[in-house]
Amino acid sequence: MAHKLQKWLTPKLLILVGFALTLLYLAPIYWMIVTSIKPEEQIFRTPPSPVPLDVTFARYVEFFGGPTDRPRPPINGLFYLRNSFILAIGTASLTLLLAIPGAYALARFRLRGNAYFLLMLLMSQMIPNVLLVIPLFVLFKTFNIINTYWAVILANTALSLPFSIIILRASLMQIPKDLEEAAMIDGCSRLTALWRVILPLTRAGIVASGVFSFLFAWGDFVFPLTFLQDRSLHPISLVIFSFLDLYQKEWDSLMAFSTALALPVLISFIFLQRHFIGGMTAGSVK
Repeated sequence: MAHKLQKWLTPKLLILVGFALTLLYLAPIYWMIVTSIKPEEQIFRTPPSPVPLDVTFARYVEFFGGPTDRPRPPINGLFYLRNSFILAIGTASLTLLLAIPGAYALARFRLRGNAYFLLMLLMSQMIPNVLLVIPLFVLFKTFNIINTYWAVILANTALSLPFSIIILRASLMQIPKDLEEAAMIDGCSRLTALWRVILPLTRAGIVASGVFSFLFAWGDFVFPLTFLQDRSLHPISLVIFSFLDLYQKEWDSLMAFSTALALPVLISFIFLQRHFIGGMTAGSVK
């Protein structure tokens, strides 16, 4: 009887623990959204109200290019959101463009030093991006690409590329070589077989690598702060920092812009979670 009770309680207990951890994780997100729609006088109310007594969307109106009731120029969030998309999509595209042939070579060819090269890729993930700021700044200044989108895209790609190669290599190794050889017998070149046969079967790995590199560039702060001096090129992450620097009391504006920054991350995980999890776990089971 006790054994049956234990078997019944164990999954129930795990569900309760998982539910509690989920609520704990979602609590800051909920508070961020609620604060963004509260009037300013309610933000500092004591005791704080978990539900807004009055709702205002003035900060979101400003984000979408509308006027502001604050004694400062309005900040068009959509303009800086566009910059974030340019940097993130550019990083994801360049990362996939370089990671796919690199991962294919490591998965299909027996090259001397493969194991050492993979070890170097893994070790590179332990390097913080702060250590690369000064060398990259000197390099980019030599090529005269400071204060351009390319400086941030190349820097983000340098950090996201090793992980993407590792993920794609694991996905490619799950595909039998017989499929590729059959395509080549039918007249396909190796490149055509890769494009028409192999890549459609590694969709989960490609999505996982693309989402990872996109989110890495989307939330990056150090590289845009260092390489982008023109404010018109700043992503929205730097604009949020300006609220902390110049408008320290505008918590509603800060939370509204933070919600806009987090929204693409949530949407990408909601619609791509199946492919993302499949790509991340590829190669873990034989």
